[in-house]
Amino acid sequence: MRMRLPARSAATGLALVALLAAGCGAVPPQAPLAYAKKLDSATSGISTVCGSAYQVTAFPGNHTSDLDGLEASAITYVRKLETVFHRNREWIYQGDTVAEISSDAVAMLESCGLHRAATQLRRATTAST
Repeated sequence: MRMRLPARSAATGLALVALLAAGCGAVPPQAPLAYAKKLDSATSGISTVCGSAYQVTAFPGNHTSDLDGLEASAITYVRKLETVFHRNREWIYQGDTVAEISSDAVAMLESCGLHRAATQLRRATTAST
């Protein structure tokens, strides 16, 4: 009888560890590493460019040339995001789906005045739905 109690406890312990391990980790479907890197670059790039646009437009004046350069940079990052979106919009990155990230990026680009980049991303991500 003594031999069964430790064996039963060990089996119960292993089952508990297996259940806990199954509940840990990322929620599927996570973006594969190569695409996660693109998402990281795209989201951080869009955020940085928007920050720059806010700085440029903080004071009165004609900001057309500065904003044109920022639009070009933003479009580069938008293209990266589009690539991942078209691969799989349901992938999860940093707790959000690629579709949600794309929608947030459109809103961010609009709010910081980079309308061409926002329009490009909106068209690319809504034409596919």
